[in-house]
Amino acid sequence: MTTREVDTHSPPATPRAGSAGRGLRVRAAIALGTVLVAFLLLGGRLAQLQIVEAEDYRRLARRQQILSRELAARRGAIYDREGRLLAISVQRWSVYADPKGVKRPELTAAVLADALGASRAALEPLLQKDRCFVWVKRHITEQEAQRVRNLGLPGVFMRKESDRLYPQGRLAAHVIGFTDIDGRGLGGVERRMDALLRGRPGMESVLCDGGRRIIRSPRDKVQKLPFNGYDVVLTLDAFIQSIVEEELARAVEAHEPECATALVLDARDGSVLAMASWPTFDPQAPTDDPPANQRNIAITDAYEFGSAFKPVPVGLALESGDVSPETEFDCHGGEWQIGRRTLHDAHPFGVLSVSDIICHSSNIGAAQVSMLLGLEDLCGGVRTFGFGRPTGIALPGEVGGIVRPLRAWNSYSVVSVAFGQELAVTALSLARAFAAFGNGGKLLQPRIVKSIRHAHTGEVIYTAGEPAVNARPISSATAGQVLQMMRRVVAEGTGRRAQMEDYPLAGKTGTAQLLREDGRGYSDSRYLSSFVALGPFPQSRIVVLVSLKAPSKNGYYGGTAAAPAVRNIARRTLRHMQVPPSEPTTVALGGPS
Repeated sequence: MTTREVDTHSPPATPRAGSAGRGLRVRAAIALGTVLVAFLLLGGRLAQLQIVEAEDYRRLARRQQILSRELAARRGAIYDREGRLLAISVQRWSVYADPKGVKRPELTAAVLADALGASRAALEPLLQKDRCFVWVKRHITEQEAQRVRNLGLPGVFMRKESDRLYPQGRLAAHVIGFTDIDGRGLGGVERRMDALLRGRPGMESVLCDGGRRIIRSPRDKVQKLPFNGYDVVLTLDAFIQSIVEEELARAVEAHEPECATALVLDARDGSVLAMASWPTFDPQAPTDDPPANQRNIAITDAYEFGSAFKPVPVGLALESGDVSPETEFDCHGGEWQIGRRTLHDAHPFGVLSVSDIICHSSNIGAAQVSMLLGLEDLCGGVRTFGFGRPTGIALPGEVGGIVRPLRAWNSYSVVSVAFGQELAVTALSLARAFAAFGNGGKLLQPRIVKSIRHAHTGEVIYTAGEPAVNARPISSATAGQVLQMMRRVVAEGTGRRAQMEDYPLAGKTGTAQLLREDGRGYSDSRYLSSFVALGPFPQSRIVVLVSLKAPSKNGYYGGTAAAPAVRNIARRTLRHMQVPPSEPTTVALGGPS
């Protein structure tokens, strides 16, 4: 066998140079193609983003970077007629959080609860919500605000908000009303005048970071300035209001009624100088008292005022010419049968003049006067005095009372209405009717707002102006006759406890049986005790009304429970108004002494 020798020193065989070059070029072409495709794709995507979808992304960026927020308007203040502050808004810090920016909700809730005096159990679930905004605590004190600042908690922020303050506390709470935590009026003038008091908010755009934290920059833009609310000046006099509330509280303490109301009305122009209800509430914390305490009884509750209503049908009968103050009627010894109905007087009277009937409050005599007037004239006259519809005062919740249509009246109605039954009226509407006896027969539009003005410019957009006369149910001569009769009530009749020499009053008592709770007839143990007076006689500057529902101790007659409070209110009010005391005189009162 022949072997082939291999030369181990010979070099190995190598590929050809042309083949290697071609492979390298292919790989380079592939790489370059890939890069070109990537650039084309990227360019196409960039074109899509910057041209086709550019506006969408600009809008998204603006939403993320620009925060549009409301600029709160300052709520207008409320003043009394002398410029005393009754309600005002102040700026307070409120704490809020962005739960998505809170790092450790459990720890954050614990330290916030300690700083704000809040409940950790209530805060913790708030900080874990899937939201960008939650309130932590609103309207905090400066001390609490400083403690929150010192903590420097991620996701926890503060902002200024308006808080409503009532510097006079509970004074005139039912008239002024109150607001909720967001500044919306929920009662009284706050509610009725809410649109004017609230003003209009503004708007601004501010730059913020990814965590929605505000970054102040020159790009900040105020798009619309807020328009602050108007200030409202009331006809109320805070000093007279305090007098009324003090005297009403004394009457409530002495007689313990279920509820009570009192008011003072300017007899010359219909302005409400004071209006109070009991029980009352704190407008700074209205939820601390029962909701029923928020009722402004003078306008929301209508009652049968009983004998306090007698001057109205008597005045109508005098105006018609059916009777004169000296016309006499047989009062039948205090008991009189009319059909199936028996009328009673508190005392057995014989023959009484019309003036005597008012002075001694005879139901039998008043019924006979109304019967002479007649059903149609009595119904129409009662409506001319404004009963059966709201007075239109600028306060929410006013009711019109109940005056049935003429077709629903019968022969007994003319008797019942004579002494204030079969119809229900509000305290304000009754006081307005009494004002007509003191101002020459004019039924005035009651008013609670004196003026409305802009806080900064002083521009006045409303002023009460001249008194608005709604009707003239009686003449000046008739009004004077009724006023003299009511003067006798105080001088020698059922209202003697309201007598005073320095400021003589003319008025009328009322002790009305309240309806039973089941609506079946009248109660024998629950009464509405009232007294309405004008003073000083004969000028009649003011009307004062006090009414107590179901007094339970120390007497329930209107002359016992309500007249002393009216006397005290009238005396203190007239002194405050600097009305000169009357000189002691002897006045012809139109009847036997």
